[in-house]
Amino acid sequence: MKNEMHPTARPTRVAHVMYGLEMGGLEQLVVRLSQHGRERGIDSVVLALGPDGPVRELLQRANVPTVWLGGLAGMTPAAIRRLAQEVDAFGADVVHGHDVGPWLNAVATRTLRPRTPVMGTFHQTVEPQGKLRPAAMAAAMFTQSLVACGSEVRASLERWSPKLLSNVVTIENGVPLEVATGEEARRAARERLGLPQDATVVGYLGRLSEEKGPDLLVDAFLRHFADAKDTHLVMIGPGPMEASLRARAAASPLSGRVHFTGALLEASKLLPAFDVYVQPSRREGRSLSLLEAMAVGLPTVSHAIPAIREVHSDGQTALLVKSEDVDALGGAVKRLAHDAELRSRLGEAAKREAQRYSLSTMVDTYAKLYRGAAARAQA
Repeated sequence: MKNEMHPTARPTRVAHVMYGLEMGGLEQLVVRLSQHGRERGIDSVVLALGPDGPVRELLQRANVPTVWLGGLAGMTPAAIRRLAQEVDAFGADVVHGHDVGPWLNAVATRTLRPRTPVMGTFHQTVEPQGKLRPAAMAAAMFTQSLVACGSEVRASLERWSPKLLSNVVTIENGVPLEVATGEEARRAARERLGLPQDATVVGYLGRLSEEKGPDLLVDAFLRHFADAKDTHLVMIGPGPMEASLRARAAASPLSGRVHFTGALLEASKLLPAFDVYVQPSRREGRSLSLLEAMAVGLPTVSHAIPAIREVHSDGQTALLVKSEDVDALGGAVKRLAHDAELRSRLGEAAKREAQRYSLSTMVDTYAKLYRGAAARAQA
């Protein structure tokens, strides 16, 4: 049930601080949290440091006010002043930073707006190192809540945050569960991607960056699918590894069966085109794409790292293999690609398991946290 705002109550206003407007799971989570929070009496503005990008269009479509800070570098006097000005202009009751850098900038605005509470959500397990670690430990003491998106991220937070002086909570990432599936969704998605309707399609959705392991998947496909001429690999998403991966695939005899899309808006609508979803991450927090693939009913191949094992059970909803083992990854993908019955069994179980990770529950929980933080600040 939604935590509906009383008709006469003033909305709670939240300023989200994040780095850049490029496409990624964190950015899409902020879009959905801002959009659907409105139904719960939460008004949001997004304040973006770093580069501009296509997420600005997603925010515009969702009617979420957005301020791109012109590429200002974080943790500078100019950036902190500008953030504080925008927080003040919006009349924010809470400032919400996403991941370490934006969160530290959000905390720094308290030097100019000391009564506005700050919270931070951490979307990955990378811990502050070097000189940043004591700064983060100090900032945690001036933060209303440190939010982890899953158990592994929470364990990471608890390793460095002051145990008696910080409030660590877990709010698991959620995704829309009412999604288009079936033959019509499959046909439309394949048509948009330019894929044969009768092909077996292996796919990935996410950033093409080192921690996500897209190179492992491309190498596994090139090594294990030379003789599977009806099987295609689709890599949806942008990232710093895109050019090198495109070149690697183009130099292979399989080049006509490896497809890169770059950044696409609402890319999760293309998941029904896949028969097998692969999440080859080296490190992970709580992947939205992984959850979205489950909601569509896709069987998954992934590495047996802790953050993945929080969600998937080997042999029940996914096939999990040893990290960095390209042959094991390729073998598991090939097994699923050739076994329709196994795909169906794992996919149906994954769809049932996805019910634990609803967008509605996530937004409800954040809305309650925002209102509580604002009320305590006003008391």
